[in-house]
Amino acid sequence: MADKTYVSGHAEIEAKQHKKNIILSVSMQGFWQLEQPLMKRSRIQSGSYLSTGWFTFILAMDACYGIRVYGMINDTYCKTEGYRKVPYHYYEQGRDECDEYFLHEHAPYGGHRFITEKKVFAKWAKKHRIIFTHPNWTVS
Repeated sequence: MADKTYVSGHAEIEAKQHKKNIILSVSMQGFWQLEQPLMKRSRIQSGSYLSTGWFTFILAMDACYGIRVYGMINDTYCKTEGYRKVPYHYYEQGRDECDEYFLHEHAPYGGHRFITEKKVFAKWAKKHRIIFTHPNWTVS
């Protein structure tokens, strides 16, 4: 009897997890399609892929009442005079964050569209309880 309960319970958990994965997959695709005008080219045409930041925002907007984002620069930061250069990865000295963002943003194929994603995040912040600090974002 215990085995049947375990199998049944396990199957139920798998079914719930599968349903969540399907919903998450549909949500990801739906958000990408909603933001297509900002993206300029489809993800398929550009060969780009979504960043972990994108996935984190989708999950957080679904699971949290409000979101506080620390340490994410906005879409104009790298064009600001006197911006502070920081490494792209904390463990990889020599690769500047803004240089990487521009490289990815303007790549003919592949990579992330970090700067465009930040525009989308700012748009989402107008409709959801999202606050950006360190640096602060002005969302208008």
